[in-house]
Amino acid sequence: MPWEMDVARYYFDIRHGTDLLRDDEGAEFDSLDAAIRGTARSAAEIGTDRLARGDLSDVVIEVRNEHDQRVVTVTASMKIERHELSSPPPDLGQA
Repeated sequence: MPWEMDVARYYFDIRHGTDLLRDDEGAEFDSLDAAIRGTARSAAEIGTDRLARGDLSDVVIEVRNEHDQRVVTVTASMKIERHELSSPPPDLGQA
């Protein structure tokens, strides 16, 4: 009998503020860890697309299993901090 790998279907709902884009198709993965890695890559890609439009909001993807149970939430965030510039340091090389 050939070896068969168990696969499970996971669904990836994207949350944007109070809006939720529910995934009704899902995708099959051979493990939850593989689904998490794929979700993290997707969150990074979505974040990159949003950044190009000037949207710095968090990317939140909620992963559900075949029983409609939320099993993990992946969040990708970008934080930009501006720092006030102080006066340039004095030139200590002059005598």
